[in-house]
Amino acid sequence: MEYNLEQTALIVEIIGGIVIIISLLFVGLQLKESAKATRSATAVTTVSELTSWYSNLGNSEQGSYVFWNFMTNPDSITPVERFQAIMNLHGILLTWQNSYYLVKEGTLDKRVQESLLEIINGVKNNPGFQVFWQSRKAIFLKEFQEYVEEIMATDKTNSEGIYDVVDEK
Repeated sequence: MEYNLEQTALIVEIIGGIVIIISLLFVGLQLKESAKATRSATAVTTVSELTSWYSNLGNSEQGSYVFWNFMTNPDSITPVERFQAIMNLHGILLTWQNSYYLVKEGTLDKRVQESLLEIINGVKNNPGFQVFWQSRKAIFLKEFQEYVEEIMATDKTNSEGIYDVVDEK
């Protein structure tokens, strides 16, 4: 059986179409894997930032003292200490704001944001957080401000007693 040029061209076109479909399927799978890897890396980075913040603050006796006293009684510390505590809170809230937007764009798993929500629920009623938020909230993006305000308006708390007065022995 002899093929003419038209028949050969048709066979090549069919094979080319099949190759294109296979290529598109492969690219689709690669994009899915890439998105999954990006979400994982974003979660690791977010948790790393939080861990670093907590570790740095918790491993500094002076930093812990200042932060704890600011949270429980912001008027009990010096202006320099107050500045330190506010900068610490500002740093962690920037991380929370970043994770809020990463969830909105689908790069970060919503469960990470829900975990952060529990942290805000744990500090929202502390005098120091109230002072901080009232004086600094305008620095944050409007949508994030509204998100935090919604959290603050709920009755839910999760303090675990971390900022309760502790008797030193």
